[in-house]
This record gives sequence, structure tokens and C-alpha cells, in this order.
Amino acid sequence: MGTIKNVLIFGGTGLVGKSFEKLLKQNSEVEVYSTSRSPVGNQILCDITDSKSIGSCFEKFQPHLVINCTNLAGGVNFCENNPALSEKFHFEANKTMSNLSNKLNIPFVLISTDYVFDGTEGPYTEEDTKNPLNAYGKHKLKAENWIKENTSKYIIARTTNVFGWDPFTKTPNYLMQLYFDLKEKKKCNAPSFLSGNPTYVDDLSQAILDLLDQNQFGIFHVVGGSNINRYDWAIKFCDLLGFDKALLNNIEEAPKGIVPRPFDSNLNTNKLQQSIGYTLSNVDEGLNKFQKEMTL
Repeated sequence: MGTIKNVLIFGGTGLVGKSFEKLLKQNSEVEVYSTSRSPVGNQILCDITDSKSIGSCFEKFQPHLVINCTNLAGGVNFCENNPALSEKFHFEANKTMSNLSNKLNIPFVLISTDYVFDGTEGPYTEEDTKNPLNAYGKHKLKAENWIKENTSKYIIARTTNVFGWDPFTKTPNYLMQLYFDLKEKKKCNAPSFLSGNPTYVDDLSQAILDLLDQNQFGIFHVVGGSNINRYDWAIKFCDLLGFDKALLNNIEEAPKGIVPRPFDSNLNTNKLQQSIGYTLSNVDEGLNKFQKEMTL
């Protein structure tokens, strides 16, 4: 990581935050500080809807790199029903973090989303037309645009369908929710009307760290090497782990009243591949990594 000694991670209790911390701690010269609204262990209390709370973290830890992995609990539906809070969380907080990072002339990383697109014309390149369909996507895009126009050293990593082994999580990723339910022999909804690029969490974190190592800044699509619908993904998951596929309920059409979202989130990764020299795991490779981590 070169001159980067202190790393400040906002959202340390989430899947992506924990992955960054794990990978960064492999370098004994790097100090990692992570924040949470409900801190555990060595984590620091931070409410990112409060700019003073963010500022005090910068003052206390004097970071050389800042990574924002936060997402508002409750996801897209909660953001749609609480747009003012969503804007504070997904736009105002990123504005504060990126401004403070820019003043220190340090890199700022935002984990962004495929939801800046409408899902009708993928696979999308980084420069394709944005058309967010919901409050969450609109506020993430607003943050992206602010960072792009006001920050010199930034990585905006758009990703989707991030998964990884996380047995103590309170906000399970799609595969963890499947795991918990199938283990209890519960019926699971598996929507074939939703497609995306399953992205193994450590691949996501490592790719971003590799971009930083090479001083590559800008907007990147950081996703796995397959586009697949969630039902077919769940079938592969059952096959690998020996769960009963009959428990999967294939949802072929979007339920009435669903918050609008991109139904096919297919992101083009050519720019990323040219920058780091490799492709992230495809769906089968990612599932094998998930299973290996389960058994560690």
C-alpha cells in the first residue's frame, strides 16, 4: 500500500467493510480503523448522518485512505419510504467524507451500485446513460457526481449481488439468507426476474486495493465474471452444498407494487480488467470460494 499507513473504513460491521479490514490487516504496517453505528470490539462509534461525527473520526485517526462501505439498513424499500434520510446517508455523508479526503489529498473510495442504471440496456459501461429508478439509486448517483466533480483522488466502485460467508450477520446477503433458510428446510423465494453479476466479496475488496496500488482512480465496474438470474444462482448454490432444490420458489414476474429497480443489472468490466489485468471470479468460482470459507 506504499505510503498508506492509516485506513479509515466507514461501515465496518458490514460484509464489505469486514472484507477490507481482513485483507488490509495482512499488511502489518497498515493500521485499520473501522466505524459503526453499533460498534463491536475495536470499532468506533460514528453516525454518518452527522457531519461532526464524520469529522471527529478524520481528526482522531488522521487517515491516508478512506473507504465508505455503508448502506442504510432496510435497503431499497426503506430508502424509498424515507427519502430524506436516504439522501443524508447516501449523498450528504459522501459529500462530507470526500471533501475531508480531498483537503488531506488522500484517496476516497465509495462502494456504489448498479442501481444508477435502469437495467434495460446492459451490459453497461462506466460511461453509459444513468437512469436510476428509485431513491437509493438517485442518491448514490448524486454522490457519484459530487465526488467526480469535487475530488481529485477517488475510486467509485459500482458493484452488485455481493456475497460472502458471514454467519453472524444481522443483514444477510442473498446467499447467506438462502443458507439460513435452506438449513432450516424453509421455502425460499428465488426471483428469476432479477439478474445480475454475483460478486464474491473478497474479490471486490482485493480489486479495489489493486487499483489503489497502481494509483488508478475514477469510476470502475467491479463485479464478478457471470451474469445470471437469482433462481439459477440459487440452483447452483443448492447443488454445491447439497440443499433441497424443491425448497426454491421460482418467482418469474415482479410482484405488483415492488419498488422500481433494474431487473437486469449487467455491468461491463473491460475497464477494470485493463487496469488490474484479471477478471473477477465467475459464479462457479465465487461459490467455491464461499464454500471454502465456510469450512475454514
